[in-house]
Parts: sequence; structure tokens; C-alpha cells
Amino acid sequence: MKPLKLARKGIVIGGLAAAVLLGGSLSGIGGTVYASETSVVSQVDYKAVVERNLTYIVGHVASLAGRDDSSVRESLARGDDLVKVSGMTSRELLEKLVESMNQSIDFAARGDKSVTAEELNRIKSEAASQISTIITTSGYDDLKRNATKPDYAKIVSNNLSTLVVSVSAYADRSESAIRDSLRQGKTLVEASGLNREELYNKLIGSLNQSIDFAARNDKLTTSEELAKIKSEAADKISTIISTSGYDDTSLRFPKPDYAKVVERGLATLVGQVASIADRTDDSVRESLRQGRSLAEISGLKREELMNRLVETMNQGIDFSARNDKSTTPEELSKIKSEAASKISTIISTSGYDDIAHNTPEVDYEKVVERDLSFIVSHVASLADRKDSDILDALASGQTLVQASGMNRQELLDKLVASMNQSIDFAARNDKKTTKEELSRIKSDAASRISTILSTSGYKK
Repeated sequence: MKPLKLARKGIVIGGLAAAVLLGGSLSGIGGTVYASETSVVSQVDYKAVVERNLTYIVGHVASLAGRDDSSVRESLARGDDLVKVSGMTSRELLEKLVESMNQSIDFAARGDKSVTAEELNRIKSEAASQISTIITTSGYDDLKRNATKPDYAKIVSNNLSTLVVSVSAYADRSESAIRDSLRQGKTLVEASGLNREELYNKLIGSLNQSIDFAARNDKLTTSEELAKIKSEAADKISTIISTSGYDDTSLRFPKPDYAKVVERGLATLVGQVASIADRTDDSVRESLRQGRSLAEISGLKREELMNRLVETMNQGIDFSARNDKSTTPEELSKIKSEAASKISTIISTSGYDDIAHNTPEVDYEKVVERDLSFIVSHVASLADRKDSDILDALASGQTLVQASGMNRQELLDKLVASMNQSIDFAARNDKKTTKEELSRIKSDAASRISTILSTSGYKK
């Protein structure tokens, strides 16, 4: 499959490689819309906008071709691509679909003041890359692409968490009566008064119905995988109903993530101080930028401010812990103590930057790995060859440099430049990583690219 190229408003789109060349990333058909390992403060989920548009691409092509969706899918099932199905030239079809996509993105962005023109161009460019790839894919299956695999583990867990309730219903007893029997050391079989096999079959039947219902539109999970899911779930039920004094507390109330509870509490400190001082969050941040601390800004004595903030934090921790029987009082005290220590440090820090503190760390390894996963397609685009040609050359023992027919240094420079753009884009809101660390990340990535280019028979 050879990527299409489209010159439009100064942007060159070239299949999968376009996203890489522009510093973005593309996780294959249906993958990420644009590369961002940090949280971009935006009012619009542009990934969802693009995905919605791509979901209707077969219908769009059918409309342009004056055909119905089913006949287009039949042609695709025979191995045709959307360009052939449309009866249009590849450029004509790509331009129409890209125009429609851009209209959707612009409409979504009409009230979004947080996104820059450069970011919108990047989103549009990478969306166009996906369109280019899709319409040149022989036998493209949009139903499979748009399918969402159910979370069977969650379905099973939810079912198991209501097992005591189900047993009480089958036994025609109250839930409290069943739980009283369990606390006395009985099993669910004994508490129910039913035959073990009868109870087991009822519970298995109910669980299997839940799994089958979730799987009714699932084209991604095989019948063998479903059978395994049911079998493993049945084993869990068998163990549970035979367990004396069974306690389902951990299933009904999963252990809280106290680290997240604390982080959420810390993220509101500026807002809390603003409320205490009867000021806006922005004015508090402006004072912080001038070098003052939250303790100074609050207008309270440091100890009084500390007590109020710690009390609020502890209330949040206690609320999360209300059904948690797995965490001891000593462990909770330690969590609260460590949270209080963080609060103490924060309110005494001159020029504290809560935006930087609350920005998630960037997973640069993931950024690099994602970029490297497209290196064959990228080389193919740079060399103006098909992916399959490059893969065939690699299979015969050649290196990517040999397969490309390009000068090694030229190829390396282009790939490294693309990688650096991806890293810089991911780092644009990252205030935690130093320039020296970014340089090291880029250097390590360049070294990996160099090694890959020289590897005979490289496999992705």
C-alpha cells in the first residue's frame, strides 16, 4: 500500500509517515489522533471528533459514489479499496474526505480558545493521514475498526460482587440473613439451603448470560476466548460458594487509591486558599508568581491555615476509607501524615506553581517507542516506496538504509528530526523535565534509530 500525498495549504500529507514527519503519532488505523503524553487544557476532545468522522467514512464514500453502504462493504470484502469503490481518482476522494474532516474539526473548535492554530493544523494533518491510509487499504473493514471490545474482567467482577444478593434471591431469603450465616462461618451453599449443584448452575447461568449479552456485537473476541472467560469465572464461583465465612467486602468496595485521593486534595490547595482569602484563583496565582507563599497569601497564621487544609484533606481520606476494611488505622494515619507533610511544604514554598505540580509526567519512553513502531512506514514514505517493498527487502536480509536507496546520513537526519519533533510536542506542557534530560532522551532515541537503520533484516 503506497500512501497518497496531498498538498493543501502548505501541508504535505503522506500516509502514516505524515503524522511522524509533523511530529505527531499514529497508532495504526483507529489509533491516537495526535501525540500528547501531557494533559492539554482544551475544551474539546478532538480525538473523539476525528474518530466520529472516521466511523462514517464508508457511508461517506457510498454517498459520494451513489451507492448504499452494504454494496460498498461487499466490494471491500472482495478486496477492493475505497478509492476503487468510489469511482473517483485518489486525489479527488482524499480532498473531499479531508474537507469534510476539516469542517468537523473547525466546527468543534469554534468556541475553543485554548487550542492554537498550530495544534489544529497538526490534528487536521494527522486525521488526513488516517484517511489516506484507510482509503488505500484493500479490504478495509470499518465494522471491525469501530468495534469496541467489552471489558469482560469488569463484567465478571461486577457479577461476583453481587453474588450474595443473587444467592439470597435464589434461596428466597433476605440478604442480611445470608450475611449473618456467613459471619457464623457457613458457606453460601449452606446459607442458601439449596443443593450445591443447583446453586452453582443458577449462578453460572446468570453470569454466562451477562457475558453473552456483552459479546453479542463483539467481533474481536473469539469463541475460544469467550469459553475461557466463562470457565475461569465458573471456577471463581465454585470457590466462592464453598468458602466458609465468605466476605465479599473487597469486591463490593475495591480498595481506594489513596495516592490519587491525596493528589486530588493537593490539586485544590490554591482554590482553597483563594476561598479562605476571599480572592480568585488567578489572583492567588499572580501573587505566587511574584514570589509569595500560600501561607502569606491566605492572611491566616501559618498554623491555622495548615490545620484547615489538613482537616479538609483528612475528610477526603476518611470518606474514601469508609468501606475499606483492608487498610489498617495505622496505615491510614501514615497516609494522612505524609499528606500533611506535603501540604506543609507546599504552603511554605515561595512561588509555588500548582499548574506544574498537577501536570502529569510525560512517558517519553512511550513517545519514542510509538515513533519507532512506524519507522518502516516512515522510511517507505521518505524513499517513495511501498511498505511491502521495504518489508520484502528487510526479509531478504537488507538494512533499512539499503532498502531505502537513500544516503545513510540523510535518512538518519530525517528520522531523527521527526523523532525530535514528536518529543518536543509531547514536552510542550512539561515543566518537570529539564532541557538536559530532554537532550539525553533525544540522544538515546537517535542512537536507537541509528542501530535500527544498520540492522540487517530488521523486524518491527
